[in-house]
Amino acid sequence: HKAPVNQAVLDLTSRLKLKDGYLIFCPAGHKLDEILSILDTGFNLYTFKKVLEDLARDYNLEYLLIDSHPGIEKDTLLSMALCDYLVLISRVDQQDLFGSGVMTEVASQLRKPVVLILNMVPSSVNEKEASKIADRLAELFHLRVLTALPFNSDVLENLSKGVFVLEKPKDPLTKRFTEIAMKMLEAIETGPSDDPSTTQSTSQPVA
Repeated sequence: HKAPVNQAVLDLTSRLKLKDGYLIFCPAGHKLDEILSILDTGFNLYTFKKVLEDLARDYNLEYLLIDSHPGIEKDTLLSMALCDYLVLISRVDQQDLFGSGVMTEVASQLRKPVVLILNMVPSSVNEKEASKIADRLAELFHLRVLTALPFNSDVLENLSKGVFVLEKPKDPLTKRFTEIAMKMLEAIETGPSDDPSTTQSTSQPVA
C-alpha cells in the first residue's frame, strides 16, 4: 500500500515566515529498506511522473525543483528525462567538472537545456581567474554559466540552524543567491541559445 503524495509534503511557508509566495518540501525517504529497494529496482518512470504531476496540480506550483545526487544513475537519468530545465552545480575541481561535462552531454542527447553554477570556489581563486574559468567552461560545454559562488563557511555552519538567506538577509552572499534565482527564471523563460557557439558566460566574479 502506497500513501498519497500529500502525506509526504511539508508546508514551509508559515514555518519560515514567508510573506510572499508559497513553498512546500518533499524530503527523500529515510528508511533503509526503502532506499535499498530503490537502489535495487530503480524508480518507476510512470509513478515518478505521476507524483510530480500530482504535486504541481494539487498545490498549483509554478516551479518544481528536483534535487538529484551527482553521477549517472537510473534515478538521475529519470529526473533529467522528466525535467524541463537542468541546473548543474559544480565545484571547480577536476572530478566535478568532468562529471558536469558528462551530464551536459547526456542532457544534450535528451534535448534538455542546461545552465551551470560554479560553487564553493576557493578563496585562493581571485575574481579574474574565476571569470576566466567561467568563460572557458561556457565555451567548452556550450552552455550558460550563471555565476561563480565563493566558498563560505557561514553557509555550512547555518545548514543545521536555518535558511541562510532568511537568517542573514543583508549578507552579500544572500544578494548573490537572489540574483541567481532571477537569472534562473530568466534562463527558463528565454530558453537556450539556438547557436551553442554564441553561448557566453554571465557569471559574476567571486567576491
